[in-house]
Amino acid sequence: MATITYTVTVASGTNQYGTGNKFYLNGTVSPDINLVEGNTYIFDQSDGTNATHFLAFSTNANNDPAAPYTTGVTITGTPGTDGKTTIVVADFAPTLYYYCTAHSGMGAAAYTLSGGSTSETTTFEKSFPVDDVVEEAYERLGYQNVTGYHLKSARKSLNILLQEWGNRGLHYWEVDETNVDLVQGQSDYDFFRASSDGSSATTAPTNNIYGLSDILEAQLRSNRTQTTQSDSPMTKVDRSTYAGFSNKLSQGTPNQYWVERFVDKVRLHIYPTPDSTNASKEIHFYYTKRIQDAGNYDDVVNVPYRFVPCMCAGLAFYLSQKYTPERAQQLKLYYEDEFQRALQEDGSASSTYITPKAYYPGT
Repeated sequence: MATITYTVTVASGTNQYGTGNKFYLNGTVSPDINLVEGNTYIFDQSDGTNATHFLAFSTNANNDPAAPYTTGVTITGTPGTDGKTTIVVADFAPTLYYYCTAHSGMGAAAYTLSGGSTSETTTFEKSFPVDDVVEEAYERLGYQNVTGYHLKSARKSLNILLQEWGNRGLHYWEVDETNVDLVQGQSDYDFFRASSDGSSATTAPTNNIYGLSDILEAQLRSNRTQTTQSDSPMTKVDRSTYAGFSNKLSQGTPNQYWVERFVDKVRLHIYPTPDSTNASKEIHFYYTKRIQDAGNYDDVVNVPYRFVPCMCAGLAFYLSQKYTPERAQQLKLYYEDEFQRALQEDGSASSTYITPKAYYPGT
């Protein structure tokens, strides 16, 4: 394992937190850095400009909120004379951030190329975290020993790729079901993109469900927890059909619904609205969820193992558009091929029955 030393100085500069005193590592203002597991990193603060600026590590950016990280970290001496902060990077260390314990906004990210959780080795995706996906994609471009910014760029592209998948069609690992209690006379039920969106609304998120993308099938359900449970199918209509209903607050037995999709929420409109008899019932529906973003570099991407090959191929294609455009077309073909194979495997096929076609001449 290697030992790497960074010479730390403090001077006025500009980083993501604004302009002011910043840590400079080997002469660069607040760079994002990579910390490899098992390596020892020494941050030498003997330069006089470091006086009163203690460099430490946190699991939160700028240590806000406070979450100091001390595993394998040793701080000796006094900054400005003989101060040193040393870290021996532990296995599976989280993404870290270096910061000044006395002054805000002086540091940046320290990415750790962790292996992720391997507590259940039979589950493939638990041993294939984001940093492995990123490394694989860059290797397909012929890049080795990527920098901190390359990691940041790849994570950004990976999030865009996952959003593009949401436009590609149905992904069965993001299909879920729920029951929503009906309210007499209420026609609209909101499902917010995230908790921050829902908290700004005048009503609580319906059934505390966040990230709903679309509703696939819905049924009016009675006696849900009893052996006499019964479902009645509801028909999904489009905007024009819903707009044609003369009285959208008329009460009766709900049998139709329209899904209206906004930026921050999805709104379920039902028709007719529940009357007093149907207010005790529920709507049961299957819905597609938004695909979760990549998260931190030591997180595992929220996709099943069958989509890992096309995720690596897709990220390589996205990165090629920025770094090796001459290879973009070739990598796109690989990506589309891998994606089609994943889609064919996605889901659970129903039984197939072959019935001969009968002809009745003269009828």
